[in-house]
Amino acid sequence: MPERWPHRRFPRYPIQLPVLYKLKEPAANKVGAGWTRNLSEGGACVELAERLWPQVSLAMRLRTDRGPIEVEAEVVWVGEASPPTGAIPHGVVFTQIGSDQAQALRDLLLPLSMVPHAGVRLPVALQVTCQPTWPEGPSLQGLAEDMSRGGLMLRLSKALAPGTALEITFHRASAPLQVRGEIAWVEPPERRTPGTAIRHGVRFSALDWTVSLHLGLLLAELP
Repeated sequence: MPERWPHRRFPRYPIQLPVLYKLKEPAANKVGAGWTRNLSEGGACVELAERLWPQVSLAMRLRTDRGPIEVEAEVVWVGEASPPTGAIPHGVVFTQIGSDQAQALRDLLLPLSMVPHAGVRLPVALQVTCQPTWPEGPSLQGLAEDMSRGGLMLRLSKALAPGTALEITFHRASAPLQVRGEIAWVEPPERRTPGTAIRHGVRFSALDWTVSLHLGLLLAELP
């Protein structure tokens, strides 16, 4: 049962999570997407593509590594678009949240209170196609196993050297999403299991705001 969430100051943590939102009034079917810039038990700073206005009420869905968290929120301030991305920061306070969702939020934030700058990688199971662009090589099919706004963990049948530039294609029902990245690390031979795909850490190249939004939408829509 949703309950009113008290307006008081909570510690905020720099954490980037994909967000889906809908305006509560007037009723609209349009779903927007964005990313949190920081997050607390009482609210967040979210980066959105459109400018909303103070006192607008939202239904929000935060995608976390433990599943989605649903909250109702209200916009309390709107900043200027951040160059060069054009992302518009919004301050929101949470107004209603179910008790189970409130506990999930506390559980998410607890490790961040103990480890400075702790990040969140979201578990996924997404089939991708990887095209090495430098040095050039044949395309490879792979599996993304966890992902954040800054990169992902990828399993490939062939080991690629750190520094290899990639174009990664996520195959969505609506349209393919292409993201550029670079191999940051590769699983060492002594830790590999024969017959299984090799783990690679991929760091995304600078994402423009449109690609970042599509990536957030992709992640936020996952169950």
